[in-house]
Amino acid sequence: MPVISIIVPVYKVEPYLQECLESIISQTFADIEIILVDDGSPDSCGEMCDRYTEKDSRIQVIHKSNGGLSAARNTGIAHATGQYICFVDGDDLISPQYCRILLEILENTDYDFSVCGVCRFADGTLPTPDADSAQILTADNVAFVGMQLNRETEFGVWNKLYRRELFEKVRFVQGRINEDVIFSADLLMNCTKGIVLTNQPLYYYRQRSSGIVGEQHKRASSDRIYAGEYLLNAVTEAAPIHTEKALQYAVHYPWMFVDPIYVRHSFKENREYLTNLQEYLRRHIREYSERAVFDPILTGRMKLFARSKLLYAFNAYARLLRVYLYRLIGKDAYRDGHGI
Repeated sequence: MPVISIIVPVYKVEPYLQECLESIISQTFADIEIILVDDGSPDSCGEMCDRYTEKDSRIQVIHKSNGGLSAARNTGIAHATGQYICFVDGDDLISPQYCRILLEILENTDYDFSVCGVCRFADGTLPTPDADSAQILTADNVAFVGMQLNRETEFGVWNKLYRRELFEKVRFVQGRINEDVIFSADLLMNCTKGIVLTNQPLYYYRQRSSGIVGEQHKRASSDRIYAGEYLLNAVTEAAPIHTEKALQYAVHYPWMFVDPIYVRHSFKENREYLTNLQEYLRRHIREYSERAVFDPILTGRMKLFARSKLLYAFNAYARLLRVYLYRLIGKDAYRDGHGI
């Protein structure tokens, strides 16, 4: 039985897959199994995966019809035999020390999982992780969700090493994107032993416009609204000290797309999203106002949007015009919070 199972969902990552797999098979900790889940990728990813089984006997490939990222991860979990499980996306890279360090800080403890830092790099460039001295800290589950809400660490599952037994209680919700936020909420509800973290950037996250995240900037998914509310409900029950932050996250998370939709005039592909967000705000805007979750300017915009998408359009385009005019006269249109 291997010590660590590395699960790699594979879908339309042909230009990046070789580099990803080379970073995995080059791990300094060798007692691993590598589970490649070909999620019905329409390119040559499936054949590339099969070829890698000839290169490294630790690799196994599972070919399945397309079911999405969560389904691919769940399939990998079902086939994993390691004592620990981690996830690597097929377009990302990991440090040669990724498995070794995450295991070292987790084994011989009773913590639920370990976490490392993340180095984000633009597609077409190379990752340049910081070489600062490593620091290790621990947190209980309530403190850890606070760190995530404060953006001190990631909601993503790919910079973590989990004990296998966690997956007896938790799986990825299929059929939705933003599954990492939902998964984090489920961990909060089901984990009790805490987390150990290192600030070393061992996971290299490729930022590319054609990925899932990039596509969301063109067509926003209502799953963002669902995931934010799901997290809020979990925090309210299991970590009420962070309810205020969770309230802020639950609406700011989907709100980020509103102005870009108006600027790009991408209403047709985002009609459902805007309608669902408007209905969500109508249910919650009084609560946000009473708690003063956001500053008055942003709260006023949300109230206007909840009332009328058309009236909000006048506001958005007036702010956009203001930005252009301020640029002409050399002033900062964002200084007082009225930019777009």
